[in-house]
This record gives sequence, C-alpha cells and structure tokens, in this order.
Amino acid sequence: MTIFEGARRVAIWGYGREGRAARDWLAARHPHLPVTILNDSPLEETPADAAALIGADAAQALARGDFDWVVKSPGVSLYRPEIAQAKAAGVRFTSGVNLWFAENPGAHTIAVTGTKGKSTCVRLIHHLLRAAGRDVALIGNVGVPALGQAPGRDHTILELSSYQIADLDAAPDVALVTNLYVDHTPWHGSVAQYHRDKLRLLDDPRTLAVLNANSEKLAAAMNGRPHTIWYGAPDGFHAREGRLFCGAQEIDASNFPLRGAHNLENLAGVCALLDAIGAAGVRARVDLAGFAQLRHRQEEFRGADGRACVNDSISTVPEATLVALRAYADAKIALFLGGADRGQDHAELLAFLAAHPPALLVLLPDTGRRIAQEMAGRDWPFPVIEAASLAQGVEQARAQAPSDALFLLSPAAPSFGHFRDFEERGDAFIALCAA
Repeated sequence: MTIFEGARRVAIWGYGREGRAARDWLAARHPHLPVTILNDSPLEETPADAAALIGADAAQALARGDFDWVVKSPGVSLYRPEIAQAKAAGVRFTSGVNLWFAENPGAHTIAVTGTKGKSTCVRLIHHLLRAAGRDVALIGNVGVPALGQAPGRDHTILELSSYQIADLDAAPDVALVTNLYVDHTPWHGSVAQYHRDKLRLLDDPRTLAVLNANSEKLAAAMNGRPHTIWYGAPDGFHAREGRLFCGAQEIDASNFPLRGAHNLENLAGVCALLDAIGAAGVRARVDLAGFAQLRHRQEEFRGADGRACVNDSISTVPEATLVALRAYADAKIALFLGGADRGQDHAELLAFLAAHPPALLVLLPDTGRRIAQEMAGRDWPFPVIEAASLAQGVEQARAQAPSDALFLLSPAAPSFGHFRDFEERGDAFIALCAA
C-alpha cells in the first residue's frame, strides 16, 4: 500500500526528468488513478494518459485544492506561494525521493550532498564499493531519478541536492556532506535557508554523518553533533601537500587521476565513509584505476589551434573557481568569469587574482559587469576584457591572450539566463574553442 491508496486526484508538478519518472511510477503502480501534469511553461508533448495544466491554470487548480496529492519535482521551489495556498486548501505534497524511501525501507542508504563535490564523491564511493565486490546502486541528482529504481543489495548511494532535501521525510543510514557555500538563493529565498535545507539531511541523530572539518560553516553548524565522523582533520582521513593520510599514516593513492587539492579532499571524505561502513583496506591503499571524472569538471581538451583548454562550467560559486585556479597554478591562464548573479561575494577571488595574476581575464554577463565595478579604481597586473557573450569572449581572448595561455572556463556563477544549464554552457565553450 502507498500514500495514494484512496486518492482520487493526483498531480505531478514539473515535467522534466523527475516528473516523467513519477508519471511512469504512478502508471505502473496506480494505473487507474487520474494524473494531471502541472508545468510553468507549455509541454513539448502532453502524455496521452494524463491531463495538463500550464502556468496560471495550474496555480488556480492548486489554490482551489483540486488534488489530494502533488508529486513535486525538485526544480519547483518549496517556498513558492502556490504551495502555501495549496496546503491551505488541503493538498498534500511529496517527492520522488520520498516515495523511493517509502518503497524501499530496508535499503542501506548512503546520501551525499554539499554545495560542491557531491557528484565526484558519489562516483568515487560507487567505484570503490563495486571494486570491493559489493552490489551498489547509484541514483538521485547524479542523473538517475530515484523513483522506480531498484536498490542495491548492499548499498544504495543517493546524490541529493538541497532541492531534494528541503522536503525530505526520510533519514539515510549514512550521510556525507562536503561543504556549504553560497548558492541557490532564488529557490531557497536566502543563504541561511539554503544551509538549513541542506543540513536537514542530518536531522535524525541515527544517521551516521561524515563531515568536512575544513568547511567553516559546516563545522560551526554541526559542532557537537553525535554519531559524526570528521574528515579533513589531522587525526582522521585528510589531504596534505598533495598526499592522502589517515592520521600520520600515508595512504597509497598514486593512481588517483583527478587534479587539485579539492579532489584529494573529496577522496579523504570518501575513504572516511568507506572505513566507517567496513570497507577493508582504505587506510593503506585506494585503487582508482579506471576511474574517470564527469564532464564539465576540470574537463581538459584541445582547441582547434592546439591550445590547452579546460571546461570547468560546473564551478558556479567563487570558491569552486578558486579551487580550479589553484589546480592549474603552473599554467598561464586566460580565465572566463561570469554568469547569473546570485549575490556571490568575489572578494576572496579578486584577492587571489591580484596575488596570482592570470594572463587574461574575460568577464561575462551578468556578474562580469558587477566584477568590473568591484575592480574599478585599482591597477590590475593583467588585461581585462568585458565581453557581451561567451562567443565574443572566446573570440577576443583568441586575439589577445598569449599563444601558450590555457583557456579556463570556471565562471564562479550559474548559467541561467544565458544557457539552459551548466552543461549547455560547457558544451558551448568547447564548441567555440574548437571552431
């Protein structure tokens, strides 16, 4: 039996990947239950087995209380006024992740979140557990909607975004949190609410928390939490001077293929988690032969002229761009910076650029304009281009950057307003460099 037993009217709000998974799940388990798709914009194709309400029509139906249950997709903010109106009218809300947890109460779950690093961590956990002979499923924000997926016999790893945690009813067995920066404020309403929603993952004291001691905000928020393992501290798993340690004992990670201290820190967190759940050997050696990074994360390629280029479009906050700059500290860098403005603080990033001048700085809208204003009135030891678009920025950088400069797209801002998502932005950068 599920929560939909006895329901007469169910809606799915948001018809992207998660919404389609919810429709398939409902069709398989409740084939006679009428389903309505709610969406802010017109659907490319309305499914034959469902009705559809768009925009204002959807909002009015919610306010009237036309549905018993709504399965909300993560992209729909929990704080939209339509939700408060619908709840006042008696509508109840759930999510694909909540339905998955309810359907799989016996699964051993490992949830991973954080502003940055979560995708890398879930893939490292998945790779190493499979190499250890365990049966593992990898689902969630990594690109595989949880709903409808079978759990692993031994473990199920869920990458969870703040959108998915904000209304999460369940508690994972183990939770890894990498860091807390400024991000996603339009969805959550404030930075403080974004952080509170992230940390809901740790509300249940029975959840074993694996947390990064080097994340200042995380350490302050979770200081004194019971049932917690800290990584990044000298007495636990940590990275130091380009090497991996457990306490004073160095761990052989010689075939770790990812560049940068931040990735080694991610690996320290993964090892702390694996050690906690009984994976043998991680205190001595981690074998990462065959592990490859996801795209758009320090993705190295060659431009049409043979120029070295790096697509780091996933870096949507200044802290991530600083990580990329440090990872390529030995290169002459033409840095492409800018995107959607979420009120990011650029002070630390600008201080770094002053101390470690790039060969060229290309500022892109929208935050590029604000960064230019923040740089005004000071002499900078590198040329600065204010471009109207990514295409114009690449064209002007080709003309002005040294021939041996590495083109680094690490924008320190989201892509919205100019691109569908960071992946489309990264693909556009690769295409422009290859043209």
